Amino acid sequence: MTAKPEIPLRIPGYRHLQNGLLISRLEGNGNYTIVHLQGDHKPLLVSQTLKRFESILPHFIRISKSMMVNPTVVQQVIREDAKVVYLKLTNGLCLPISRRRIPETLDRLGRL
Repeated sequence: MTAKPEIPLRIPGYRHLQNGLLISRLEGNGNYTIVHLQGDHKPLLVSQTLKRFESILPHFIRISKSMMVNPTVVQQVIREDAKVVYLKLTNGLCLPISRRRIPETLDRLGRL
């Protein structure tokens, strides 16, 4: 079994977080981003926009205006109909995908 390569990451104020694979999702909140780590860790508040993280972590999937998800933590795609789709994460959380991002999100998940 091969280990997944680390994704180098530098977040000011959080030197302990140097691997992007430890992040499960990113939640935008104005000019700040709430970084949710895998496991039962307390979320981190970072003074960088979600757009900045989008360029740093290109393998993450932007599922809405204010949310990015690590595709390695997606457990299941739940499709209620053509316009309502959710991603179920490994921690049990269900996140809605915005309507205009459904095709791109499903396409990127299908290529994994």
